[in-house]
Amino acid sequence: MMLPFRLIKTSPESHFFPLYLYSAGSHYQFRHSKPLGFPVYQVFVVHSGKGLFHDLTTGEEWELGPGHAFLFPADRAHEYFPLSSEPWHIGFVGFFGSMADHFLEGIGLTIATTFYPARFEECWEDIRNLWQAIDIPSSSLQEETYMQGISVLLYRFLLNLRVAEQSREAMPLPQAEVPHNEALQKALMLMNQHYTEPLLISNLARAVGYSVQHFQHLFQQEYGCTPHKYLQNLRLERAMQIIRESPALPIQDVAQNLGMEPSYLIRLFRKTYGHTPGEVKKRITMSL
Repeated sequence: MMLPFRLIKTSPESHFFPLYLYSAGSHYQFRHSKPLGFPVYQVFVVHSGKGLFHDLTTGEEWELGPGHAFLFPADRAHEYFPLSSEPWHIGFVGFFGSMADHFLEGIGLTIATTFYPARFEECWEDIRNLWQAIDIPSSSLQEETYMQGISVLLYRFLLNLRVAEQSREAMPLPQAEVPHNEALQKALMLMNQHYTEPLLISNLARAVGYSVQHFQHLFQQEYGCTPHKYLQNLRLERAMQIIRESPALPIQDVAQNLGMEPSYLIRLFRKTYGHTPGEVKKRITMSL
């Protein structure tokens, strides 16, 4: 069933609820870009077809196919588009709440990771129920009992998502079936050779013969971090080296040499090292 997008009207009282619905619906998805992100958490549930979800901030990508669910955080730039000729039918729920972060962590729902809900049909039915619950007379939107009812439906939906099976693609295969050491070493070589370029994880996975999800799982298992994190660390280490060797070089040029946006490099640099590139440059200059 197609459920056109519906956005719930919020009130000051809504922000006191542990969980609160923001939007719900389902449709055949075409290419969609959100350069400023979405203001709340989003859950995507795929009924049919296949598509690609691209995090525009980190560069990570995920393929979303039938039976998949995917949770994405608020205010992070992203885009998504279909990959198959079959219509990409997606159900979606947006939510927030005073305890949303702690609740998701408490029930073990991981952000930006594909998974298969074991109770998929119940999840799909929950989306329909949420969508129908929004469609009530506006005069009752301020009623606390109405808000509580919506919150309960949302709570049920998220708990049904939690009862999940590990993605078949993400499950490790027996060692005898996949000579993955050679493939991962090739991936490392490609990263070290091309980290200054806009290198996509999906292209790396394809180059070594794996799906994106399986490649990321094997890499994490072997090296203790995701391919994206490894690539990120390479760029940060090189950025620090460039700054030490050429402290007068503008940060825009440093970022360009690494294939990164200056604002993203500065934010990531500060998060990793505790100082901005400018502060490090200033200290180096003063010590000369």
